Amino acid sequence: METFDKKTESEKTNDIPKLYETEDVPTEKKIIHQKWEIAQIGFYWLIAELDRNENIAYGYANLNDDLFAEWGYISIEELIENNASLCKDWKPCTFEEAQKRLTQAPS
Repeated sequence: METFDKKTESEKTNDIPKLYETEDVPTEKKIIHQKWEIAQIGFYWLIAELDRNENIAYGYANLNDDLFAEWGYISIEELIENNASLCKDWKPCTFEEAQKRLTQAPS
């Protein structure tokens, strides 16, 4: 299980925009800074904005169902409580590029 250590991860989150900073950016052009996942069941969350004080993110959630995947607010602490892992090898990219990466990922 991946834990989210605020001290060691804070430097990595400094580049993530605060909540509402990208609200004028079209969704396909939003930069996805982090990916969290529960790979065993095909759940993933793509993080575009982050409130570092409240540990609330804005991003895209796909709970193994492309039809019902959606943008919204995500509690990082709830992700951790549910054993989601932060993908350490994720490289920031646009949402459009992230979707391409995810569809090309091996099953």
